[in-house]
Amino acid sequence: MFRVLVALFLSLSLWTVAACRQLPSAVVLISFDGWRWDYDQKAPAPNLQKLIARGVRAERLIPSFPSKTFPNHYSVVTGLYPAHHGIVANNIFDPESGLKFGLSDRQAVGDARWWGGEPIWVTVQRQGGRAATLFWPGSEAPIGGMRPHFWSLYDGKMTNEARVDQVLKWLDLPAGERPSFITCYFSDTDDAGHDYGPESEEVREAVVRLDGLLGRLLDGLQSRGIADRVNIVITSDHGMAATSQDRVIVIDDYLDASTVDIVDINPTIGIVPKTSTVDEVYARLEKAHPHLRVYRREQTPEHWRYRDNPRIPPIVGVADDGWVVLRQKPGQPRPVPASGGVHGYDPRALSMHGLFVAAGPAFRRGVTVPPFENVNIYNALAAALEVTPAKNDGDVLIANKLVIDRLAYAAAAPTAAGASH
Repeated sequence: MFRVLVALFLSLSLWTVAACRQLPSAVVLISFDGWRWDYDQKAPAPNLQKLIARGVRAERLIPSFPSKTFPNHYSVVTGLYPAHHGIVANNIFDPESGLKFGLSDRQAVGDARWWGGEPIWVTVQRQGGRAATLFWPGSEAPIGGMRPHFWSLYDGKMTNEARVDQVLKWLDLPAGERPSFITCYFSDTDDAGHDYGPESEEVREAVVRLDGLLGRLLDGLQSRGIADRVNIVITSDHGMAATSQDRVIVIDDYLDASTVDIVDINPTIGIVPKTSTVDEVYARLEKAHPHLRVYRREQTPEHWRYRDNPRIPPIVGVADDGWVVLRQKPGQPRPVPASGGVHGYDPRALSMHGLFVAAGPAFRRGVTVPPFENVNIYNALAAALEVTPAKNDGDVLIANKLVIDRLAYAAAAPTAAGASH
């Protein structure tokens, strides 16, 4: 009888182990908005270092142009450059519809017509999985007729601790309800960088705070016994450059703003002529200021990949790293910005480079890879989730450096072509 009980116990134990192995691993994608690539060298981040030690890290993550929040968050989850997914800036004018988009415009943010491509949560759900977002640009709109199974409107008042706890609650759900893909967003480093600058004590405090939240998540996974089945991917949308009151370009010094529509500004500038022509505006701004580079849309630098979408303004400009571009409103004093930080500059500027760290059963261990563009993350997420990626701009060879198994199905994801809105 004893032998029978032992055999039964061993049989049940082996069945339990096998069942655990058969449970699909989850991916939690975390955004530390505005975390520059070198921030963990400026303040202690022991939990991030533990993740790096058992995972893969990029020396730097290169954003897409413009290196701003909405375009780059959406490039991460679609694998497309902004010209291909349609979110070409934080503020956009669409000449085909005559509509305007702004990241604080709740109606526009929830309108699917703005969001091209296929974000990873749609990829997952089209192939039978579930997804949850808390929070991510694009997740509030029914892209391709589909929102994440779990989603909510952005709520900046939701505490960071509550966000971590919600991720853990989703992972606690029964197998049939549990999402395999989850996002979570934190703004601390971006807020501190804008207000106080990237070298400030406030940024160091934000780094420590976010590392503590990562520790809260990792402890929660460990206490549930699922740490070895959850992939953690941490990224940032861009870095941060220090600004100064001495590095200011006032666009009204060189251009009659009543003759144009300034769609986007600081440190980029996007201009749609109204009563002037494109050539006239370009002639006024081409050599207006030594620290402002201005282009016709079709002549923007090739490495921006920022030409083939009508939402890109006819005139595009960007200040040199650390300079700001501001408006002077009629009857108002000359603008004097507070010293702090700004992003949006050329992606080749090191100050704009961000963070990529991934650890879990799908990712390589103890590896540091050279800098790569953020459009390559989508294929790696698809590999970790074992789903077939949609067409995208990523390089499968780069994704293969991040994940353990090669992407056998990568042929299904050729380079995207053309605007997708």
